[in-house]
Amino acid sequence: MQIKERFNKYAPNYEQKSIIQQKGAALLVEHLPKELGKVIDLGCGGGRLFRLLEHNQLSFSHFMGVDFAKSMLQLHPKGNNITLLSSDFNSQATFEELKEFGANTLLSASALQWAKDIDSTFRNCAHIAPFGAFFLFSAGTFKTIHKIAQVKSPIYPYYKLERAFLAYYKASKVERLGFKFSFNSTHEMLRYIQQSGVSGDLRLSYRAIKRVLEEYPLDFLEFETALFVGESRCY
Repeated sequence: MQIKERFNKYAPNYEQKSIIQQKGAALLVEHLPKELGKVIDLGCGGGRLFRLLEHNQLSFSHFMGVDFAKSMLQLHPKGNNITLLSSDFNSQATFEELKEFGANTLLSASALQWAKDIDSTFRNCAHIAPFGAFFLFSAGTFKTIHKIAQVKSPIYPYYKLERAFLAYYKASKVERLGFKFSFNSTHEMLRYIQQSGVSGDLRLSYRAIKRVLEEYPLDFLEFETALFVGESRCY
C-alpha cells in the first residue's frame, strides 16, 4: 500500500493514533511569532496545525492547507480565510502554484520526511515563504524494530534533514528530539505502527514480523524527530 493510500485509508482514526505527531505540532507552534501573515501548511492533514494556531491565538490573514490525501482534507476546518489544495509536495508543479499565494509563513508537521528529495524540497520551501517551521521524523524512529527485522528505515537520517534545512534557512531553532511511547504488548505496538502514518509504505515480511514478536526487547517504541525553525536564505 502506497503512502497516499495509507493516509486515505486511516484518515478517520488518524488523530487518535498520531500521538507523537500531536506533540511535534504543539512544539512547532511554540516557536512561531504571534503575527504569521499568509500561512501555508504542507501536509496539513485534518487540520491539526490550523487548530493549534487558533487555540494559541496566533494571527494569520489567510491559511492554505496542502495535502495529497483528499480524505484528510475532508476533515480539515473550512472557512472564508481557508484554502485547501489537494496536491503533492513531491511535484514541482505544486510549488509553482504555491508561489502565487504570496505566503509569509510556511509550516509543515510530520510530513516532509516523505519527500522524495529532501534537499530539493527544502529549497522549494525556502522560495515560497520568508519564514519556515518544520517538524519531521528521522531514521532513528523504530530503530530497534528495523534492526531485528533487518530492514532499512524508509525515512531520512537526521543529519541529512539538518544539512538540507541549513542549506536554505538561517536557523533560529535546530533540535533533535527523542520520544518514547509505551505499549502493553508487541502485538498492540505493531497495530499502532500500521495505523499511525509513521511507517509509510514499508511492509515487513511474515518472517520479519515473527522475529519482532519473539525478540523485541522493549515495552516502548523509539521515535527520533527534528524541529527546524528559521528564515529563508532565498529572500
